[in-house]
Amino acid sequence: MKELLIPERLKKSREALSITRMEAARRMNIGQATYVRYENGTRNPTYATIILMSQVLNVSPEYLVGKSDKPQQVSVTINQTEEPDIYEILKLSKNMNLRNKELLLIYARELSRIGKEQK
Repeated sequence: MKELLIPERLKKSREALSITRMEAARRMNIGQATYVRYENGTRNPTYATIILMSQVLNVSPEYLVGKSDKPQQVSVTINQTEEPDIYEILKLSKNMNLRNKELLLIYARELSRIGKEQK
């Protein structure tokens, strides 16, 4: 079944990031005219393009197609080549027990807090 993009949600998500249509198209690596057609509802993207849009706009694909009213993403894609350390941490955490996962999260939050203080 082909998913149908809700153009108003695409526009709202782009505007929430305060970016232009041109910038959204650039970030999605698609032509500006194509993006405008998606946002105007005169063209419907493939589901793969909807996934890409959701990643660029930091919303869930389910939100863009109307399966959810919550724009928050429920998943994040980590590229092993671009983020090898994060990828390795996530890979290792899959085999951890719940307590160790909780400790890892506490530690990561503390490191984040310290990093913000040092800026």
